[in-house]
Amino acid sequence: MVTAIPILLNMPSWDAPDGIFRAWWFDPMVASISFAFFINWYWCEERKRGLSSDNEKFLGVSWSPLFQSLASYWIGVYLFKSVVPPPAPTLPDGFPDNLVELSILAFEVIAGIVLYDFIFFFIHWAMHDLPFAKSIHKRHHSKPDGTVEARDTLRHSLMDGSLQVLVNIVVQRRTLWGTVKSRLARTIHNIIVVWMLTESHTASPKPYIWRRWFVGVREHRLHHFNSEGIHHDSRFQRHQQFFGYLDNLRALVGEKNRLTTNKRVV
Repeated sequence: MVTAIPILLNMPSWDAPDGIFRAWWFDPMVASISFAFFINWYWCEERKRGLSSDNEKFLGVSWSPLFQSLASYWIGVYLFKSVVPPPAPTLPDGFPDNLVELSILAFEVIAGIVLYDFIFFFIHWAMHDLPFAKSIHKRHHSKPDGTVEARDTLRHSLMDGSLQVLVNIVVQRRTLWGTVKSRLARTIHNIIVVWMLTESHTASPKPYIWRRWFVGVREHRLHHFNSEGIHHDSRFQRHQQFFGYLDNLRALVGEKNRLTTNKRVV
């Protein structure tokens, strides 16, 4: 079974004689299919429970939330790859042959996701706190009925979505230790990132997978409600999409500054 995977992915295509796994369009194809699959999976769960604003298609599958975002995504990726050369003439496939290589693959994936979350935290924070940047992120928080669903993962402006894609591309080029990131690590990274983003927006209580372990995923809907003044919670608003350590640090620094200011006033 393990050897069958690279054989299947090495099948030639019209523009990739070395196999579709090595084609320039393989990464964006994986991301596109992942968005289509996870959004419709969670949306189906929302409709089953009457938690979607569109409950007419109980067992239906809708691709409409993806059209505009996918078109912009593919155009942007194609333009980027036409201008920016790949990180190396040859990218390693990354299929592990032993436990050490499997550990390296796992570390590649984990490090990439952590780095993506770290970088985009500051962009996300800026889009909420800097006046000139708020308009970029406004559409993501401007749903008329005030609900948040799996489909809203891709409800954003062109600039907002482009920044997320750009950050993802940057962290996918090289590892934290400077080597070229393997193709398999990039594939797994894209699937997991899309899955976590989708689960962070869903109104359905199940599947409850990434929310079980990561506070950023678990409280992202609360972030939406608080930003609109809906269902206000006393907890501070989180901007980190997956993990929570940067928001916790921000809250700690903010609390220290508040206490220092109070002492000066007293």
